[in-house]
Amino acid sequence: MSEPLDLKKTLNLPKTDFPMKAGLPQNEPRQLAAWEEAHLYEKILAARANGPLFVLHDGPPYPTGTIHIGTAMNKILKDLIVKSKSMAGFRAPYVPGWDCHGLPIETKVEKELGGKGKVPPAEFRRLCREFASRYVDQHRRDFKRLGVFGRWSDPYLTMSNSYEAAIAGAFLEFMEKGYVYRGRKPVYWCIHDSTALAEAEVEYENHTSPSIWVKFEVAAPGKGEAAGIGTDVSAVIWTTTPWTLPHNRALVFHPAVEYAVVETERGAFLLATERIAAFREECGIHDANVRETYQGSDFEGAKFRHPFLPIEVPGCLAEYVTLDQGSGIVHTAPGHGADDFQTGLKYGLEIYAPLDDRGVYTEGLAEYKGKDVFTANPIIVKLLADRGALLASSQYQHSYPHCWRCHNPVIFRATEQWFIKMDQGARPAAGRSAPADKTLRRKALEEIHKTKWVPAWGESRLEEMVAGRPDWCVSRQRFWGVPIIVFFCEGCGRQLEDFAALRQVVAWFEREGADAWYRHTVEELLPPGTKCSCGATKFRKEHDILDVWFDSGCSNLSVLVEKEGLTEPGQAWRAADVYIEGPDQFRGWFQSSLLVACGIKEQAPFREVVTYG
Repeated sequence: MSEPLDLKKTLNLPKTDFPMKAGLPQNEPRQLAAWEEAHLYEKILAARANGPLFVLHDGPPYPTGTIHIGTAMNKILKDLIVKSKSMAGFRAPYVPGWDCHGLPIETKVEKELGGKGKVPPAEFRRLCREFASRYVDQHRRDFKRLGVFGRWSDPYLTMSNSYEAAIAGAFLEFMEKGYVYRGRKPVYWCIHDSTALAEAEVEYENHTSPSIWVKFEVAAPGKGEAAGIGTDVSAVIWTTTPWTLPHNRALVFHPAVEYAVVETERGAFLLATERIAAFREECGIHDANVRETYQGSDFEGAKFRHPFLPIEVPGCLAEYVTLDQGSGIVHTAPGHGADDFQTGLKYGLEIYAPLDDRGVYTEGLAEYKGKDVFTANPIIVKLLADRGALLASSQYQHSYPHCWRCHNPVIFRATEQWFIKMDQGARPAAGRSAPADKTLRRKALEEIHKTKWVPAWGESRLEEMVAGRPDWCVSRQRFWGVPIIVFFCEGCGRQLEDFAALRQVVAWFEREGADAWYRHTVEELLPPGTKCSCGATKFRKEHDILDVWFDSGCSNLSVLVEKEGLTEPGQAWRAADVYIEGPDQFRGWFQSSLLVACGIKEQAPFREVVTYG
């Protein structure tokens, strides 16, 4: 039998010293170790030591799990930019960072503990720190495996002592400049996590709400031509939040809109003339004849009977009333909406919102007291029906605000919170005051126009957000973060404004981190002899922590500084050459960084902003 043919010899195959198999499990660790041992990143920087400085400032991700395609893409894009600049002759250091505080970490730790309130605050903070550290290490390993070069041995962490001190110091400077105030205003509130939320922490998702049309009987006529309106008439409102009706304190009309009294088989109703057709369709009205018409301004000062409470509520006027939905008359609860709140201030209405942190009624009728707001919705709808005030009820699907972390629907709730004023300039006593009209909002808008935007539409997007945003709610009712370094006098209740004493607290944070707030007594934190203006010497601490967006917004103050090697010699601070993140950061890091830098440095922290995705 002949030998089998060796056909391999008949093939013209290329010859190479490379192995036929990549052997990645063995070769990848060796390659990474070789780069580390050679100090390749440091050698690249040294080779460009005399080149022009280029700084890409890293937006810090949350260390809450393994990296995914989004975080990988983010780091790879940054690495491409930094390496290309380095190859072009620039000195391009890259300092990665992580956003280690806040609700994302707390939620994970609470899950590991099996619920909330299982351990004291100090222990809970320790567990949060351990959790964040664990995932920082994992992220770091994974990013290095992607071939991303940077200062991995010394990244910036928002939970480091120096960074926490920088956050506290920045807030103290905002206070000194007169930007900070404490007030009772409606804010987004997550009843699941029992905390206020910033606009950047709210995501809109589809939600089904009750849609109800409700009548408020006229108790006292309005003015002008409306002075003759009969008490047989009922004003009509439409709402998708029945749970807010116990807190109704007014009906709001548009001053320039025409309103009509319509005779129907179910009674006489008052609503905007333009909304009669929609009212008939939604409420199943067959016959509707206009009896008389009025201007909205005629109903300022009129009185209407609440459908199930023994109170009368006034008619008020506001330009924000629209005619695209509802009846053209807006049910107003000043404790549960931004527009409602402003109307309440204008007319001296009660800012009424008796809910606890879990969204449970602490006052009210037996039918809903002790229930949470979403459980109360059908109860209040039935209550309206039993009182003969419900004209129609259905289900309504719409886009509704949800908590970014737990994805539960949120509410607007008036609570005591800390805010940064958008429409006030710095106090003259701060030394570097802007002109009276140079408010924080105006400074930010001016800096937006000085910045290069890629794509160009980023400029108008951030401009619209900053121009229309409310005051910044910076307080959170949580534990894992930087505490608001405020003390209240036990004697008179006023806030301590001895800024020299408060700077000693910042020094404590520099030595021990923000845990010092929980570890030490008031007497230990404040210098001996600290007194209130009333003469008292006993103080209590504020319990709230700062918004994590304020934390990450301070990154330019902590990182873009001389000691980090990210400035020119002798330059204490400089704006980054570029920020690059996804478009979600217009509401988040881009905006918070801009506001913090404008408040402290009076300029933007970036020269160019790039968005992708």
